Amino acid sequence: TTFEDVSTKRECTTKSKQIACPLSKYGCTSELLYDELPEHYSSSIHLEKLSKAIEIFVRELHSKPFYDNCQCDIEKDYYSEILPSINILAEGISCLHDDNVQIHNNFVQILSKIVEQQKQIEKVKNSVEETSQMLYVADMNNKILQTQVETLKQTISDCSSTSSNDGSYVWKISNVSEKLADAIADRQTSIYSPPLYSSSTGYKMCMRLYMNGDGQARGTHLSLFFVLMRGDYDSILTWPFSYKVIFCLYDQTGSQRHIIDSFRPDIKSNSFQRPRSAMNIASGIPKFLPLSIIQPANNPYVRDDCMFIRCIVDFESMPKMCIPYALNLNLGLPMSIREKAIQAESEKLRSPSSLSTVTRCTESSTKIDHLTVKT
Repeated sequence: TTFEDVSTKRECTTKSKQIACPLSKYGCTSELLYDELPEHYSSSIHLEKLSKAIEIFVRELHSKPFYDNCQCDIEKDYYSEILPSINILAEGISCLHDDNVQIHNNFVQILSKIVEQQKQIEKVKNSVEETSQMLYVADMNNKILQTQVETLKQTISDCSSTSSNDGSYVWKISNVSEKLADAIADRQTSIYSPPLYSSSTGYKMCMRLYMNGDGQARGTHLSLFFVLMRGDYDSILTWPFSYKVIFCLYDQTGSQRHIIDSFRPDIKSNSFQRPRSAMNIASGIPKFLPLSIIQPANNPYVRDDCMFIRCIVDFESMPKMCIPYALNLNLGLPMSIREKAIQAESEKLRSPSSLSTVTRCTESSTKIDHLTVKT
């Protein structure tokens, strides 16, 4: 074994053992690892004990009878030379101790400020959370108010619109492009028409339109539905509702190529039973019209960003061939005149002389008098 190996082994052993501070006899009781000694030497505790040890050493030097006990002048000279240095060192250590105390006090002040700032940050954080909660509540209240406003608008619209008491209503839909955009973005997928009535004491009904389609027709067609609403006279009416419903989208160019479609209620469906809530489930024609027809800028069905949809409840079983005629009548005429004209046309179509003409008409989609009829 070489000297270097022994030295290395001894050094490793020393570094792993607890070592008492060299100033233990002056009151420093710390025991540390070898690697911890440099940090300990610069600590306030060690410097205080070192200052105390030097003061003791200086007092001993001053009290020692140099000239009586020293055996030679060399020793006297030596002590005389080192004494000023020791005094300076003692004063330096005292100053260092004072600096260390000042640093400690500064640290305590800084720590106190940090704690105070943390408290302020916590207050701000709580304030932000409270503000966020208030904003959330305000947003919810705003949405509720918006819903209430829309309901009031609809109510006002229903009241201001000219109600129909003959089972027929022409619905003017304005801002078509905006409503279509809202439907595509799921902001408002459907809209309702004002109510129509079969008579002053009759059925209460309305239309429901999905501008971007509903169900499998979503994104491809207009979906148009019929809705039975709870009315004031339901208890004395006949149920289920069983009358044919006719829809018409008007051509606004004068070409009168209106889009007409109809359906007959399924009397077993809950949609046509007496309403137990404000509205029954809507029922009608999911694929009323391809969106591609109304999307071009110059299409005949949307003009000035408006379109007109009419609903007719057929209480008199109007002949199929009479429907285009009825929808083509001038809406500016009084209802009594239009009813007489429709009745005359129906009788004409039912007469034997017209039967041969009627039987030649197809039962599928047919263009009659420039009106597009879907059956």
